[in-house]
Parts: sequence; structure tokens; C-alpha cells
Amino acid sequence: MLSQPISQAVEVFDSPSVARAGSESLDPVIAARDIYNALAPCEAACVVFYCCTRYPLEQLSKELNRYFGDIPVIGCTSAGEITPDGCRKHSISAFALSKHHFAVETVLIENLAAFSERDADVLVNSMLDKLRSKSVSPGPVEQHSFGMTLLDGLSIREELVIDALNLSMQDIPLVGGSAGDDQHFVDTQVYCNGRFYSSAAVFMLINTNCYFNVFSHHHLAPDNDKLVVTQTAPGQRVVEEFNAEPAALEYCRINGLKLEDLNSEVFAMHPLAVQIGDHLYIRSIQQVNDDLSLTFFCAIDAGIVLTKMKSSGLHAHSTMILNDIRRNVGDIELLIGFDCIHRRAEIDKYELEDTMSELYRANHVIGFNTYGEQINGLHLNHTFTGVAIGAPIETDLKPTNA
Repeated sequence: MLSQPISQAVEVFDSPSVARAGSESLDPVIAARDIYNALAPCEAACVVFYCCTRYPLEQLSKELNRYFGDIPVIGCTSAGEITPDGCRKHSISAFALSKHHFAVETVLIENLAAFSERDADVLVNSMLDKLRSKSVSPGPVEQHSFGMTLLDGLSIREELVIDALNLSMQDIPLVGGSAGDDQHFVDTQVYCNGRFYSSAAVFMLINTNCYFNVFSHHHLAPDNDKLVVTQTAPGQRVVEEFNAEPAALEYCRINGLKLEDLNSEVFAMHPLAVQIGDHLYIRSIQQVNDDLSLTFFCAIDAGIVLTKMKSSGLHAHSTMILNDIRRNVGDIELLIGFDCIHRRAEIDKYELEDTMSELYRANHVIGFNTYGEQINGLHLNHTFTGVAIGAPIETDLKPTNA
């Protein structure tokens, strides 16, 4: 039996600038209809969605095209969704940005391995020129815009793409997430131009007359043990040795684990981090390999020192961060959230789904569980990263396209 749609949750929140939706129906016809019915009143400049891989993606594409027509729709596959009802799995979540409060430019990047800084310069400058011609902001486009990326989470090209884009962004903040596939680690896809793509990325530039705040935080604190990366497989995100010993065995040693204990949940509960300046950046493990090497979600190089980390309380920390964001932007009308799959594993293990769902509902979060998060030029793990959108800025100036 098909589960009931949850898109009616959008009806309890009335915003002139955004709309939110979700459906737990795995029938693509019903799911697309649920999303459309909830978002249609928004007069959208664009629609963004995140979906589980249980959907027949070709049929879902067909239905989304049928309902949304010429409205730009982008999205990606996920490893869990954040809907208007909070944390969900095996569902679809979505939001729409009103054309009265947002101007959007979107492009598909296919050949990720060949994407260069020059390509990024040409792309970003062209998109900015187009945004200036239809800007809705009360001031310069560069001061009232942000970029958003959705990338194939198994491409191993995230660092290359976001670094090139970030260098071209002229201080415009950049945020995004790596697509998932419900932890099968086989096929992650992004959606643009009416179809799904693998080995690709979607890049958006979003201009707005609303307050917004781009953020990235994690809830982890350093422990005492450290591991030195002594051997890697270059370009593969694989660590072969820690401290000149097989990586998996050393990881088990400092965490008091057995080799047979290693799985995605264990990696989520026992994270590692690299210190850069005053900050600790998490480097999450994806899987253990037959040769006792470890595959990571982020690039990792020989010679770096990794610190064992521990949780400082996911719910309490998330509450504090969201309170801080509200102080910056006022009431949150939409929070586009990129929530690491390892945070979701902690939520599931400690039965935090209800409390985190309540927190996400209260702050109007729409997002998905990622295989990596991006903020400016950094590719991260184990973070809650995103952009919070507040109310429209009060001004006597009219949008340039009015």
C-alpha cells in the first residue's frame, strides 16, 4: 500500500517568498502531483527537490516535466530527506522560490574531471550578467546573492569543482551538498534540464531581496588520540596506512573496536578530523576495504594528522546554531539544509528522529542527507550546512525587473 503524502504540511506555513513540500508516496505520479499541488501557488522562479533512489527516476522525471513545464527544476538523489514533517527516508522533499523575491540562473556541469578555473570564470561571469538583467535585490547583485551546488556524490570531483567556482564567485557565498543513494554507494545522480545525470553537477546563482545567512557547523569535539596518514592511494580518497600500520586496524585500536565491528554507523559514531588553523574539519570514512584500507568521503593526503572526535550533543548543538541563525535573519521562512549522512546515523542510533524533526519543522528546514557538504571552497563531512532565508528586506527601492 502506498503511504499517504505529507505535502499538506506546507499549508500550515504561509510565506510570500517560498513554499515547501514533501511526499512519502513512492509512486512517481502521486509524488510529483503532491509536490506540484503544494508548490504551484508560489509562482516559482525555480523548484528544487531531493529524492530517494527507490523512485523509478526516469518516470519521476517525466512526471515532474509534465507538472512544472517551463519552470526550472533541479534536484538530486539522497540518502535521507528533510521534509516539512522533519527527518524522513524513502521520500521526496522540495521547495520553490517565488519569482517576486528571487532571480535564478542554473547550469549543468557534465565533464567534472576537465572543469577548470577558466571554465568557472566564464560560467560565473555569464551567469552574473544574466542575473543583473533580472535582479530582484535592492542593491548590487553580488551583495544579495548566493551560489548553490548539487554534485554527484561518488564522482570524487567535488573539491575540484567547488574550488574553481569559489575562486570566481567575487565574495558571493557558495553552499551545497553531494548527492546520495541511500548508502548503496553505487549511483548518485543530479537533476537538471528535465532529466537525471551521473558524473555531473548542478550550479545555481540565486539573487534575492530577502535576508539570508549561509552557515556550516558540526557538533563534534576533539578527543586525545591522533592518527598520522602515512600511505594513501592518490586521487581515490583511500587511506592505506595510519602510523605505518593498516588503516582499519589502527582505526580500530584507538576506538577500542574489532575489525568486524566496522560499518557506516560505527564510522558515524567515531569520526576523525584534520586541524586547519584554529578549526577542526571532519574527514568521514565511507567504508572499509578488503585490504584493510579505508575509503573516505573527502580528499585526504599523506602526512596529515587526524584527531579522534566525539559528539558534544547533536540536538543541543543544532538548537543553539538555529537560535543564532534566527538572531541574524529573523524568522526563518526556508532553511535549505545539507545534513551529512553520518549525522543522520547518529540521529537514528540514539532515537533522535522525533526531537530533530520537531526542531527542523520549527525552523522550516527542507533538505537531504548528503555524502558531503560544501561551503565556499571547502568540501566537508559530518556538518549541518546550508542557507537560511528570512523575510523580504523592507525598502522603497523596486526590483530592477519590476
